[in-house]
Amino acid sequence: MSEPENLTENESTLDLGAVIHSGAGIIALVLGGLMYFYSWALPLFAGLMILSAISAVWISWAQDAWVPGHWLAMLPVIGVLVGYLVAPWGYTLAYVCLWIAFIHFIIRGAQKMRAEQGV
Repeated sequence: MSEPENLTENESTLDLGAVIHSGAGIIALVLGGLMYFYSWALPLFAGLMILSAISAVWISWAQDAWVPGHWLAMLPVIGVLVGYLVAPWGYTLAYVCLWIAFIHFIIRGAQKMRAEQGV
């Protein structure tokens, strides 16, 4: 798919990295809940969290959009590493941080929509 050449200032194209990042994040939310009941979900959850972190770093680098708050977005990956290397509670830390990030982006999306509508 080629990028449109005549984009206005408010229009943008969909970034493949953003699709990978958001897709991995949403699927990880589901697998994170399943990891408490099915052992097969844990490595999938951990893998998706790592994929999501890599894509987040790539998106930030590609768009020159790294801000200090992005370091907080790395907490789920730290939780996965803690889970693998130190203690199983690291996976719960990762899952809780993922939910916090998800709720944050829902709120930010709602705020952006309201601002665009002038509410």
